Amino acid sequence: MQVVNRLQLPQSIEVADLYVKLGDSTSIKFDAEGSIISLHQNDTISFNTYFNSIYETFYTKYTTLNELVYQLKLIGTFEIIAYREVGDKKQLIRTERVENQDLSNYVELSLPQFNSAPDAGRIYLEITCLSEQGSFIEGSLITQQEQMRDVSLAIITCTFKKEAYVKKTVDAITKDSLLQSEKFKVFVIDNGKTLNQEVFDDSRVKLVTNRNVGGSGGFTKGLIEALEEGVYTHFLFMDDDIELDSEAIYRLFGLYKYGKQDFAIAGSMLDLHKKYSLYEAGALYNKCKSDEGEIKDTNYAVVPLKHEVDIRDSSVLNSLLVEEDVDYGGFWFFAFSKEIVDEIGLPLPFFIKTDDMEYGLRIKQYLKNSIVAFPSIAVWHEPFYAKNPGWDAYYCLRNMMITDAIYGYSKYWSALKNLSGAVIYNLLIFNYNTAQIYIQAFNDFLEGPNFIKQKDSEILHSEICGYSKSHKTQTSVPSSVNLDKDYKITKVSKAQKLLTLLTLNGHLLPNFMIRDESAFINYPRVEEDRDSICKAFTKKRIIFKVNDMPVLYQNELDNQAAFSILSAWIKSIIKSSLRWSNINKQWQQAKGELTSLKFWQQYLEPRQS
Repeated sequence: MQVVNRLQLPQSIEVADLYVKLGDSTSIKFDAEGSIISLHQNDTISFNTYFNSIYETFYTKYTTLNELVYQLKLIGTFEIIAYREVGDKKQLIRTERVENQDLSNYVELSLPQFNSAPDAGRIYLEITCLSEQGSFIEGSLITQQEQMRDVSLAIITCTFKKEAYVKKTVDAITKDSLLQSEKFKVFVIDNGKTLNQEVFDDSRVKLVTNRNVGGSGGFTKGLIEALEEGVYTHFLFMDDDIELDSEAIYRLFGLYKYGKQDFAIAGSMLDLHKKYSLYEAGALYNKCKSDEGEIKDTNYAVVPLKHEVDIRDSSVLNSLLVEEDVDYGGFWFFAFSKEIVDEIGLPLPFFIKTDDMEYGLRIKQYLKNSIVAFPSIAVWHEPFYAKNPGWDAYYCLRNMMITDAIYGYSKYWSALKNLSGAVIYNLLIFNYNTAQIYIQAFNDFLEGPNFIKQKDSEILHSEICGYSKSHKTQTSVPSSVNLDKDYKITKVSKAQKLLTLLTLNGHLLPNFMIRDESAFINYPRVEEDRDSICKAFTKKRIIFKVNDMPVLYQNELDNQAAFSILSAWIKSIIKSSLRWSNINKQWQQAKGELTSLKFWQQYLEPRQS
């Protein structure tokens, strides 16, 4: 008998609806040993939820599993019903009346064999209490089928001074009772050198200190350590600052044990601030998606799939059955086989940002697709809209340009148009730090692969962080502004927009025309709800409220800074026109070397000062 997955119960009421839907008089007790649901007569609990549905479409496509049995631990008398939903149709596929008063016994409900597409759907249980009182203690999905292969998993997490996060994540894995029977080891790569082995009281955890070579360097260090042990069939990259239900890891074992073919698994990202919101289930690279769902190629675009949908809604859960063509999955939770590593090599030395995109593109080329955003395999992670460190713009741009060069996406005039637009826009909002960072990223890309090989990543990161704070006219202060309910978005005429652009939002005006005033601009994620930056025309300062960030950003007009940046950008354009074609070829030719074990072993060594 093999347990494929569990009917997982929530660990807090905050996320209960993602695991089980309770009746009005039903109660759930949260306990360190596990949750218990207490029911009264006629109470119903439903597992028509994100985490506890069986996504039949994915199982039939990617695994050999088709003989599954629900095994339940219940006390009382119950009616158990299994449903299948396909689109807007709901089918009753199995029903049974059961009675049990012995905690040592399990109740079983066999499912019919899985349907293939287009009849495959989403299967779930509903349980109604028929006795005066009853309890649901636990449940799992089991099979008697022979597995296709043994699976041994190396779990690799990279951390930089996030000790509490990583300790909680590691504990969730090592203390999971069902995972005790599986072959795994956790490699904690400590880029900040702030942890010690005594923190992890489990022999299946290996702490590896590492110099700060960013996330890509940390993950690759862990991958090399795991490869050297020579026993792992699969690897899992996992961010340190996630909130993890260890069931996500257990389900990997079942999928890979019964997999029909080799495939990578892109774990979905749930919004840590809105825990019922699915933020991303795989993503597209250099593509855009129309409202009608049409996919088009476009440069410098990254599109999250199944973006910001409420997964408490059963119709949304049914929509997850429609599989989309995934280009990559984020390294917050990304699993792949040793065979993939043997064939395509190691990640690129990107420090942070775009490393997961590039590795995903490489895997997709090798597997001819087969990057699977399997529903219910997910972690909670801080969403990108809540982060604004500033310096990460350098890595986003530089690394995306390198990736574009390697995969033949790089087009000179498109790059110039996008970058010029980004530089000018940041000047319009007096954001000189970001404008300068974009130019630096562009220039470093133009230096070619030798820049990556020769420049110490720790020194470079220190320099980039310095660039992000170099202009003292940009500050942040704790947010104390609450938008009034009558607040309205400012609309401006085309003539005013043109005047703002021609004068570079006041930079080209004489000083006497600039008023010592501040323009308050609300800048939420939804573009239609954003204020016009033209509000700052002839004003000295812009105060930004960005998304739900707990700080306000104040930028002050600085003519000298703007003209210096414009001059630097013109020089970069001239330099790029002479080097573009050759530099793109250099990046393409260097991919093999930069992803080799030999290169990484040297790159990870401490640099001589």
